[in-house]
Amino acid sequence: MGTKLRYLLKKKIWIPLLVVCAIAGYLFVYNRPIELQKATLMSTPVMYRDGLTRPYTRLPDDIAAPNVNVFYATDRQPTDAAIINPLFYGNDRSMNLFLGQATVRFGDEDMQWNAIEEASLRKDRDLVIPLEIVKNHVIHTIDPPIGALETFFQARESGKDPFTNALEKRLSHSENKDIYIFVPGFKVDFTYPVLVAAELWHYLGYSGVFIAYSWPSRQRIRDYLSDVETAAFTAQHFRLLLLYLARIDDVERIHILSYSAGARIVSQALHEIRLMVQGLTAAEINARLKLDRVIFTAPDIDMMLFAARYRDGFEDIANTITIYTNANDTALNWALRFFGWPRLGAPGEMGLTPEELKALEGIRKTESIDVAAAEEAATGNGHGYFIKSPWVSTDILLNLKHGLNPSQRGLSRSQDGIVWEFPDTYPEKIKNLIRR
Repeated sequence: MGTKLRYLLKKKIWIPLLVVCAIAGYLFVYNRPIELQKATLMSTPVMYRDGLTRPYTRLPDDIAAPNVNVFYATDRQPTDAAIINPLFYGNDRSMNLFLGQATVRFGDEDMQWNAIEEASLRKDRDLVIPLEIVKNHVIHTIDPPIGALETFFQARESGKDPFTNALEKRLSHSENKDIYIFVPGFKVDFTYPVLVAAELWHYLGYSGVFIAYSWPSRQRIRDYLSDVETAAFTAQHFRLLLLYLARIDDVERIHILSYSAGARIVSQALHEIRLMVQGLTAAEINARLKLDRVIFTAPDIDMMLFAARYRDGFEDIANTITIYTNANDTALNWALRFFGWPRLGAPGEMGLTPEELKALEGIRKTESIDVAAAEEAATGNGHGYFIKSPWVSTDILLNLKHGLNPSQRGLSRSQDGIVWEFPDTYPEKIKNLIRR
């Protein structure tokens, strides 16, 4: 046996065997079954700490907490799994847009709602609150029309579909008739945006309607380039969703919160809509599209590409466009090295010139916010601050729920007067704001 082993080593037959074993190991690690992404409730925003305000004094009649129904839209291809399984939607693309509702449970089965409510408003939380999808079902499917761009703003469907009816029923239980849409980044499964939408809606006091947009990204870093192309693919479906929602009479305003690579989807869809309606004024677009607040957090998109879209009147598409940036965002700094062009969310030294930044300042509908000084903004790789930083999440909620400008939200101008920043006294400013 020893002689045979020495013979194999001498002939270097072990080399191809080692390569085969390495490939087998690689395939095992990177192609094993996908596990559901889980979440725990985000840190308590500053605006709710120490009982400053209580958003759950009276829950809407259709909210049976701790189980909460969250709407979703997805162009992920359904799998053969049972429809109650959150993995009912896989990673493959679909040419259809599926509209449905998922039931998210806050806390473990033995947790009572009053304990969850108290813990979710506490600064130093001693109770871990997990989030889990317990039920999921499709309500309606949209098969996008071919060659019908010019009819989007003119045509109206003759009858209401089940998803429209479900949205209107939800709005009938809310004084707020707004829709909030969350668009995630890459490397997530169907579950992630639904859970994030649930916790954001939780801190909006279950006001209006919250929709999670789950595009068919994959869950591996090595699929980054593939997801970049998928983001361009799904932009058409997101555009269709916005136009679909704008036709619902009961909807007053639509707000969008995008994260990371979700900026690619949102900005492309809105840019395409703006090009479709070149003959309309900003006021006419707003009246038909109903877009109010569009927020880009940690946007992973070429800064110059984004800025170039303003040449086509991109700012006319919404009432306010908010861009959050963080120079210490490690993920976007790696994207800069990969693409060679500055990212909108972490401009760095290769960013726009002072003259170009000054020009952006003149766009009255766009506000740029530097989060570097915000509490917990550097947690992890500094990329997920929109829910990890209680200061940033507070600013987002005040923006979405109350439509306040940066100064009213407690932010301060930077020394150059171009961007907004979080001052050291931010928590005290928020306390004074809540008291008023």
